[in-house]
Amino acid sequence: MDFAPIIADVKAAKCAGFRYQRAGHQRYRDRITVYRDGRLLFERFCYGEAAGLVFKLWAPGADDTGAPQWDFSKCNVTNARGEVPHQLTGAGQGGLVFDGRPARWECVDKLKNDKANGYGGPVNFFKNLFGGRK
Repeated sequence: MDFAPIIADVKAAKCAGFRYQRAGHQRYRDRITVYRDGRLLFERFCYGEAAGLVFKLWAPGADDTGAPQWDFSKCNVTNARGEVPHQLTGAGQGGLVFDGRPARWECVDKLKNDKANGYGGPVNFFKNLFGGRK
């Protein structure tokens, strides 16, 4: 399973990306955003009084088997390798499955832009107009 059909859906919707969140009650709120140019963003947030972003990790893309190529060099969390999804094993009906685990990742947002992560209005306009990368 690879990300090509998901990226095609993002482009067809003329969005910057689709944001997925792990379903069910978890210790953390984990999100993955799949952008139209193939980049992936993993974000982990904690709950409670000190709620906020724990860490985020970028991948320039995924290989043909659906394994994201996470860039751990810019992550200051030592156990990040064990916490991020390693393999896309299923997709459909608005959700993703990673690593063959029963936890489903549901599409929670279709982003028209994401200025905080470099996908602002003018950038998206030109990517929509000229097809962007990939």
